[in-house]
Amino acid sequence: MSSARLLPLLVGCVMLSPLAIDIYLPSLTVMAETFDAPFSRLQFTVTLLLLSVGLGQILVGPLTDRFGRRPVLLCGVVVYMLGALVGMTATSLGPLYVSRVLQGLGACATMTVAFAAVRDCFTAAQGAKLYSYLNGALCIIPALAPVVGGSLAVTFGWRSNFAFMFAFAAILGIGAVWRFAETRPSNTVVERRLYHWARYRPVLASARFVYFAGLAGVIMSAILVYVSSAPVVLVDRLGLSELAFSGWFGANALVNIVAFFFAPRIIHRLGRVGTVRLGLCLIIASGILQALSVMYLPLTALGFMVPVGVLSVGFSLALGAASSLALEPFRERAGTAAALLGALQLGGGALLATCLLATALPPQWALALIAVLIVSPLLWLSYRVAPEA
Repeated sequence: MSSARLLPLLVGCVMLSPLAIDIYLPSLTVMAETFDAPFSRLQFTVTLLLLSVGLGQILVGPLTDRFGRRPVLLCGVVVYMLGALVGMTATSLGPLYVSRVLQGLGACATMTVAFAAVRDCFTAAQGAKLYSYLNGALCIIPALAPVVGGSLAVTFGWRSNFAFMFAFAAILGIGAVWRFAETRPSNTVVERRLYHWARYRPVLASARFVYFAGLAGVIMSAILVYVSSAPVVLVDRLGLSELAFSGWFGANALVNIVAFFFAPRIIHRLGRVGTVRLGLCLIIASGILQALSVMYLPLTALGFMVPVGVLSVGFSLALGAASSLALEPFRERAGTAAALLGALQLGGGALLATCLLATALPPQWALALIAVLIVSPLLWLSYRVAPEA
């Protein structure tokens, strides 16, 4: 299957997760009033969805190797649509939380299929570029969804955000039925038992996989701290309007998009490991900038968002190359490897971000801690663990 035919569908597959987060961020304050709940309990819907996306991939990955990519993709779309319906009709936080879990499980299925399909159909070099393009496409949603979601909420109420998610998933499902052919290789390892240690052991025994997947989780946690805290910093503390929030959030997403689409050129010039190291250096620099900002400057939107922009560029450079390096050795069990990568990247990232947010640290300090105390040792470790590729 050609990349021109496959890429648009894969882009839609990876968009379901960020769409479920970013489209209703401007409405969180109104939703907190609707459910008569503290803002922090609405923030939990973000991390709950991401935990479902990440940890659910451990369940979904073996299914893609056993039953194929296509049926898992179609089932994931249906589960996501069901979650959107539950969220649209929720009258209390309990059903809303259930809807987020369902949407997370549906999104994790489509995301796992997308990454496994790239590994199925393309070489390592092609895969690194496609992963960068997919991750770049992920950033289109943060650029557009808050504006779309805010407009829908103002016109029709916040429940229209869930109606939009339902419609988006329905269109993706129709496209998958029409154009997505099975990509699972004929030599895929198919175990009789779906879930047992022997399935995961060859992947987790690889120091290369553990390093790059763990690295992806750490840098994802920084992005999740930013996403979860941005409404608090920009709207609650600084008093920005929903439109102004969408402008700052969208501008940073555009920075992400540009960086992701330039990443393949940098990979070509520096190699994948060199690109990862450059990205980590930028993330460390962003953490230092956040620390300096919180120590010496009053809280402003510019002081918060400029270091976030540096973080986003580093994240954009490191993530696609790291994903390619993690998955490259596992063509015969790409579904399981992609699922474990997603679990460590999103599930691990969400857990770390949740722990940091629970400490009540200012988000600038949380981002600085990730960069200086975790990313710095990972950069040093890359010279011992990472192959020059």
